[in-house]
Amino acid sequence: MNYLEIINKTLIELNYAPVAAFSDLTKMEHKRLKNIINRLNKEICNASPNFYFRQVIKRLKLYPDKTEYALDISGKVSKIVGKNGEYIFEADYSKFYTDNPPENSYSFYGGKYIFPKSSDDLRIFYSTDNFVLNKNDEFKPDFENGDDRTIIPSNFAEKLLINGGAYNFKQNSAHPKYAHWKQEYDKALAELLSGAKKISGTDIIIDGGYRKL
Repeated sequence: MNYLEIINKTLIELNYAPVAAFSDLTKMEHKRLKNIINRLNKEICNASPNFYFRQVIKRLKLYPDKTEYALDISGKVSKIVGKNGEYIFEADYSKFYTDNPPENSYSFYGGKYIFPKSSDDLRIFYSTDNFVLNKNDEFKPDFENGDDRTIIPSNFAEKLLINGGAYNFKQNSAHPKYAHWKQEYDKALAELLSGAKKISGTDIIIDGGYRKL
């Protein structure tokens, strides 16, 4: 379900007319609903760093003549694994510029990841903080276009974003459907959070449950 579909289904719940194209979302209530959906998507995804749909694996090839790597990673790195095992974080990045840099270690400085010069092939596991995918399956922080999609699994996205969008839009507990929207949202969020408990730092299996880039 994409951004436009979520907005249209929420508009129908609110007894507003759906639109034919994303460019038609020009009214004040449209703009307000778009902001609500964006905020909700971030709040839901930020409810747990262990959500399996936030877990991403990025591959990186190290070269024997290179130390600094600019990586497009937005989120928290949990583990870096090479051919001979896990790489350990080294806070003192200057060690990598000596004649005897630490092996199987990495650091971070000046917006770049620092690795020892080698020919290793790495897998970088991290929990992304970009919660939207564009039509090319590239991560981005916000919904912007009608064909953007949330990273929340589709079986939860509709319940959470449509019900949550509706009750946040109305903000009136006297509305006849307010209690229903809120109940459905809370129930879906509890189920999603329950599933998040199945993944922890000690349960990670290489490539298992991770989105590959």
